[in-house]
Amino acid sequence: MVVDTEYYDLLGVSATASAIEIKKAYRKKSIQEHPDKNPNDPKATERFQAISEAYQVLGDNELRVKYDKYGRKEAIPQGGFEDAAEQFSVIFGGDAFASYIGELMLLKNLQKTEELSAADEAEKEKENTESKDESTASNKTDATAAASPSAPTAANSNESDDKAKGSPSDLSVHDGSKKVEQVGTETKKKKTKLEQFEEEQELEKQKRIEQLSKTLIERLSILTESFYDDACKDSFKRKFEEEANLLKMESFGLDILHTIGDVYYGKAEIFLASQNLFGMGGIFHSMKAKGGVFMDTLRTVSAAIDAQNTMKELEKMKEVSTNDSPLLDKDGNEQVKPTTEELAQQEQLLMGKVLSAAWHGSKYEITSTLRGVCNKVLEDDAVGKKTLIRRAEAMKLLGEVFKKTFRTKVEQEEAQIFEELVAEATKKKKHT
Repeated sequence: MVVDTEYYDLLGVSATASAIEIKKAYRKKSIQEHPDKNPNDPKATERFQAISEAYQVLGDNELRVKYDKYGRKEAIPQGGFEDAAEQFSVIFGGDAFASYIGELMLLKNLQKTEELSAADEAEKEKENTESKDESTASNKTDATAAASPSAPTAANSNESDDKAKGSPSDLSVHDGSKKVEQVGTETKKKKTKLEQFEEEQELEKQKRIEQLSKTLIERLSILTESFYDDACKDSFKRKFEEEANLLKMESFGLDILHTIGDVYYGKAEIFLASQNLFGMGGIFHSMKAKGGVFMDTLRTVSAAIDAQNTMKELEKMKEVSTNDSPLLDKDGNEQVKPTTEELAQQEQLLMGKVLSAAWHGSKYEITSTLRGVCNKVLEDDAVGKKTLIRRAEAMKLLGEVFKKTFRTKVEQEEAQIFEELVAEATKKKKHT
């Protein structure tokens, strides 16, 4: 029995509600009470904050146990409650899928990549400038020496002797105005900051794949290390159907589930087919998978270009709307100023295009990571062929469960509204 039901009441669930029910209730309530959905209600923000606090406690197993036993005062998070808008935004792209796909780094690293690329360019320009200055100074010195010849000094004589003996007095040689550091007969090329960063990221990716493959082996072992009969397979399916029903309500959760399912199913199918028909079946499925990778690449690039074009169109519309002087199009006709509503519609369209591009980029990264994980799981030299075949069959079964997961019409509408609100909140946060 719980000593306080206030948080449960705020979310509209019973004290015996499951983690799935609590998360679903939070999503529904947060959409209903979000300040953007209630602009004329001064108490909406207060209710939204209270719902966020309730979820931060009831959504954490340890805090929920404390709350049930001792009440609200004993269940306050160690660092205090997060801002409601911050907590709301965190759920967008949250860590619910971390044990399947790891942390997504592609979009996070875009800004870092741009910064390092710019730093490398600046350093290159600086080196070129210094090289030109050095060359100019050297030419002036040579010109002065040529105009005023004099008898060789002792130092010059020694230098001449060194050259005659073939023993260079310096480890550096000059090629025009450039200094090249030599070790033996090989030239050492200095790595750019971007190259160093990319190498570090590749190492981190391999570590993630290593950890994720261990986690996947543990998941599959629920079936592979059991009696492996139909009853166990049904139990395995039911367990992951329940998990999929929770994950599908995450932002882009259904898309991520289907992506995981496609890779698991496809990789398992390739492995199992390679065990028959002298491996010819595996080659066919492998070629089919490569075709899918190519199409994913095209979609990623296409979505990014589409978002970029929409952004340029919005910039033009804003320029026309804020310019006091009339602007003419390419035919010399005056452009009609867009209304506030038209600008808002274009911003909404851009938000959708940016989200689409972000998803395609993320999907590309997810797919790449999962392929590495599946390869590691199915090419494990530490176990026998029988175990690998069982792993592949269990992986195919899990992939099937994820591929078949769907949202009801009500769930789809709820998830869509939630994603739009979070995207709007994220956009506002970036502008502040």
